[in-house]
Amino acid sequence: MKLKNFVIRSGRTVDYFGVNSIGGIEGLVSNVKRVYIVTSRNAARVSGALNDVIAVLNKFRTSYRVYDKVLPNPSRDVVQDVAVDVWRFGAECVIAIGGGSVIDTAKIASVIAKCGGSVEDYIADSQRFCGSIPVIAVNLTHGTGSEVNRYAVVTMEQPRAKVGIASEYMYPIVSIDDPKYLLSLPLNQTIYTTLDAFYHAVEAACGRNSSPYVVAIAEEVVRIISKWLPKVVRNLGDMDGRSWLLYASMLAGIAIDNSRAHIIHAIENVLSGMNTSLPHGAGLAMLGPTALPYLYASEYENLYRALRHIDPSIQPDPSDSVKVGEALREFQQSIGFSERLSDYGFTVDDADRVAETVEKVLSYALKQAPIDVTREIIRGIYLGAL
Repeated sequence: MKLKNFVIRSGRTVDYFGVNSIGGIEGLVSNVKRVYIVTSRNAARVSGALNDVIAVLNKFRTSYRVYDKVLPNPSRDVVQDVAVDVWRFGAECVIAIGGGSVIDTAKIASVIAKCGGSVEDYIADSQRFCGSIPVIAVNLTHGTGSEVNRYAVVTMEQPRAKVGIASEYMYPIVSIDDPKYLLSLPLNQTIYTTLDAFYHAVEAACGRNSSPYVVAIAEEVVRIISKWLPKVVRNLGDMDGRSWLLYASMLAGIAIDNSRAHIIHAIENVLSGMNTSLPHGAGLAMLGPTALPYLYASEYENLYRALRHIDPSIQPDPSDSVKVGEALREFQQSIGFSERLSDYGFTVDDADRVAETVEKVLSYALKQAPIDVTREIIRGIYLGAL
């Protein structure tokens, strides 16, 4: 079954989904004179998305400036630099062309450019938000979900960890989800980003703020990924597969917008803050099979609905908790993922530092988990992923 083009609304965002959906940005950019474009070094150009955006801007004779230095797990200093440059340029709109790192950078920067202050101000005080410069998100991965939700993540220095920020002002006004831009996504990023979406859905389904609505979305996400990711891994040019994985990612973004990611993301945000070369989705996939038994023992009814699509023999019973972890690991290995944290230089000696930082910096995320997360649980999940 092919996905037809459609438009969907989430929060303040209008998302245009489908091939050649870039025209969805015209309504906003036709009414502004100066646009600031945020990208990474290569993806926006290689995918063709940057050229398509510039063609629309040229159509309306809109002035623009391009910032192309966003790296994975972007630092506080990068976000701050972008915010200042957006303000100095006098941008009336910010267009993010990239994955989660690029979109998150643009979202936070658009708030600072509008309201002033620093990244730290918005982490410390949610009342600091006064608005934002409108953001358009042109999404280049099937993992982030940031194009349809109010969250953004930034890497802080002291202590070294990624910290989440949330505000209604950080919904993009318009988003573009065009699967043709994902055809240039390499194999490893195809796997990493899809598994990011997978764990968005799984954690949202069992969070303290979950609901039947979120559980239904999460089940659909896992069903789609379990069907289509193996096909796309075998054929990266599978446009139908890319479309369905992009749709699953968008749904997972909506799921966490109505619930929250928690323990797996909290630990990973510390790890990829400590080592920014660790891809976010890879970190989640290393931790997930060790973390899920803890979660399944508590929330087996909700998680069963989703995870039975990975292994139909799983039962809605806490006695299957260990089996769930094994099933996840086997699924990930079947699509070519078998990395361990030790591959990125992490050791047993880091366990206490990781656990302490998670408790200290990401306590807000741990509170969303369905279990009481102790330091020993954090250590156990980390050590199991080495």
